[in-house]
Order: sequence, then C-alpha cells, then structure tokens
Amino acid sequence: MAEFGIVKSNYFSFEKYKQLVDKYYENDPREINFQNRVILTLLDKIFINDEKIWIVDVSTQFKNRESEQHTREMYANDYTPDLLIVKKWKYNNINKPSEDYLAVVEIKSPKLDPIRNNNNHTSKEVDNYIKIGRKVILTDCFEWRFYGFGENPKSFTLHDENDWVMEEVKNPEFIVNEMGFPKKKKRIKGLE
Repeated sequence: MAEFGIVKSNYFSFEKYKQLVDKYYENDPREINFQNRVILTLLDKIFINDEKIWIVDVSTQFKNRESEQHTREMYANDYTPDLLIVKKWKYNNINKPSEDYLAVVEIKSPKLDPIRNNNNHTSKEVDNYIKIGRKVILTDCFEWRFYGFGENPKSFTLHDENDWVMEEVKNPEFIVNEMGFPKKKKRIKGLE
C-alpha cells in the first residue's frame, strides 16, 4: 500500500505563474482570480515553511465588519486591502501588536485595471495604506510595485504591453531583506 503525504515545498515556477496569469487574462480577468488563484498561491508557497507568516484574504473586511474581536485599524482605514502578510494571524486582533502586520497587498487585474494606467483610485488606496504605516505591495501580476521598503517605491516588470519580458526572475534584494523571501537566487523559467 502506498503512503501519501503533503510535502511542504516553496517551489512555484515562473512557468506556472505565467500559465496561471495567461489563463485568467484570456478567460476570466476579474481581479479576484488573480488575487486568490495566483498571488495568494504564490505568497503561500514563498512562506510555506514559516508557520509564523500568514497570507490572509481581508478583501471583505469592510468598516461595517468591526467587532469586539476584530479591528481593521492595523491594516485598513478608508480602503480595505486584498491580502495581508502578517505574523501569527488571529482574527481576534484587538491586542495584536501593529508590527506583526508586515505588508498589505493590493491586487489589480492586468486586463481590466492594469497598474501602468496609474488609476487615481489605486493611488488613493496605496496612499491610504502608507498613511497608516503599512508597507504596500501593489501588483497586477505583470508589474510589481513596493512602497515603504525604502525611501522611494521600487518596482519590476514581468510583462509589458505585449509579452513576458523576463526569462529569469531573481528575488530583489530589498524583498529578501525586508520580507524574508528565500535568499537563494534560482534560475527561473518561472518564479523558482
């Protein structure tokens, strides 16, 4: 009889990433698909071996969802981010230290709302998160922008208006240092 088990692996190839992005871009480009099928999956794989780090979907935690157990004040104000990267997540966060909230992630559709268009609403969201002291990762899967990881925003582009422009992806040094992403730089025909 064969044994089956779950293998904890942080492998998520750039090829897999591109396939998923292309799939949803062509067939169902709603933001929610990029959020939960691509970005959440990718971040989960990056942090899979660190049980203290959680990737949490908070996109439906609106102001009217405040309670005696949960407050949005640590990660949201006028706008609610899509995902959180947080240490030791617990929904009951009333007494949770603010430094446990490592970053908020705001995701846009590369087809319906690409961040290269510099949408005014997206700028307001990012500014709002920065004002409450959060580091912000903004992505539409084609481009990644990082706010609060240094004096100026940092970014990299994986896909331009026409095609994928990167053959190899390396974790940017500021991400490795700030977020604890894997330090190994691997050759990627995908985000390896």
